[in-house]
Amino acid sequence: MSKIKKIIISVILLFSVVIASLYYYGRFHNVNFFDFKYIQSFWKSNDHNTNTNDTTKDNHNNIEKTKEPEKKGKSLEEKQAVMKADTPTMNAYGLYYDYANMTLPEVIQAYAKEYGIKNSQIAFSYKNLATGELIEMNETQPMTAGSTYKLPLNMLVVDNFEKYNLSMTKRYDITNTYYEYDGEHNTYVKVFKGAMTIPQMQYYSLVHSENTPAYALADRLGGMNEVYKMYSNYGESKAELKNFSTENKTTTNYYIQVLQHLWDNREKYKDIRAYIGESFPGDYYKRYLPNLVIEQKPGYVKEALNVDAIVYEKTPYIIALYTAGLGGATPATEEVNLVGLDQVGQISYVINEWHRVNMNP
Repeated sequence: MSKIKKIIISVILLFSVVIASLYYYGRFHNVNFFDFKYIQSFWKSNDHNTNTNDTTKDNHNNIEKTKEPEKKGKSLEEKQAVMKADTPTMNAYGLYYDYANMTLPEVIQAYAKEYGIKNSQIAFSYKNLATGELIEMNETQPMTAGSTYKLPLNMLVVDNFEKYNLSMTKRYDITNTYYEYDGEHNTYVKVFKGAMTIPQMQYYSLVHSENTPAYALADRLGGMNEVYKMYSNYGESKAELKNFSTENKTTTNYYIQVLQHLWDNREKYKDIRAYIGESFPGDYYKRYLPNLVIEQKPGYVKEALNVDAIVYEKTPYIIALYTAGLGGATPATEEVNLVGLDQVGQISYVINEWHRVNMNP
């Protein structure tokens, strides 16, 4: 047999083997291997299985890339970075604590120990408005409320405006309104010629925290006895004292619910929020936090110095902070204790710094 014939026969045999192989593969895989385009692509790839695996791997990687990242708390390194950045301010105020490694109650207790304050003299309820996390200390302990009752009173007036057929422009008589201090009452009667509008009552009861306009608002709802019955509209404490007692006591566990209701309906109460945003610049929660937007309702009477606030940090939060006897104040105290007032500001700073370190993004 000639050499050329041998080559031809070898080529024919090789071609037959290939055709048979393709037929066998296509029979079990439902592929038309007589499609020229497929045959062309088949022979182009000498590593078909490897390419398929690579494609699968790429698809898996793409899925991984589009997964929602897991939400987790701040790392210790992130907390310490905030601590480092804020250290000059902490040192300037003398309020450096290990915020990154302590709970909020532990930080407050460390402050109290340093300044000779008993833990029982401070009650608070803190709530992160982004996560809903609630942290409390002495939250069911009855505390003298002072003027903090005026915020939910104003909210009740807004909520019952139509029910009591109230008007924003009508001037309501205040000459027979209940009062605590005759000098204050007589001044209001004289300056406003015996009558005030509801916006005027709101402004002076919230911005200046005075009693005559507050009692005038209560009169619109049937008097303070009726108002006490309505305070539960904003929640109830887990304590025996559910909201406000007629002796002007409350708990932070109740009041944090008032603040939550205010926040949840912040558009409805925008005028109220504007008033408490204006109140007491440079004092209470604003004393050591001058660069923050803070809407606050302070309350002072006798031994009590309190503040309830919405704090617009990067992550906003609400806080009900009530104290007793700071600076040596007693139930017989008639003027604001300035040392105690400063300590309320310091405690406010400590709470906010803990929040910055642990809760802000």
